[in-house]
Amino acid sequence: MNLQQVTELLPPVVIQIADLIGFPATERLLSAFGGTTFPIGKGLRAFGGQRAALLRDTIGDHNTKLLFQKFTGEPLYLPRCERALRELRNVRFLAEFDEVNQNGTSSLMAMTLLCPKYGFSDRTGWHLLAQRKNATDQNQSSLF
Repeated sequence: MNLQQVTELLPPVVIQIADLIGFPATERLLSAFGGTTFPIGKGLRAFGGQRAALLRDTIGDHNTKLLFQKFTGEPLYLPRCERALRELRNVRFLAEFDEVNQNGTSSLMAMTLLCPKYGFSDRTGWHLLAQRKNATDQNQSSLF
């Protein structure tokens, strides 16, 4: 699955948020608060509230201000998007694996470095590589 396919799994509000604050911050936001509603109040008091502090801690002050400017007066439901986030993580892992591997790092060392960063075991990493290889093999065999 590529980044375009992952984006197609996301609801429109998540695309709006990602366009506003970027995909990494959106991923952090949904990982921390997915499945909850944030009522975004009007006025300056909203910036000092407990919810705003939670947002600032998660996505930073600038991104929190952008969310408040865009969604002021609306209850902002943050969907969980677990499948899309998992797919995004996997796509990023595979891309970074390829990059470090092409720079001369062995596959075993790449697993040692990247699996903790992406929050899964090396078995999962090897499984992702095997899935990609199988998909590539199937695509190539269907061409003939």
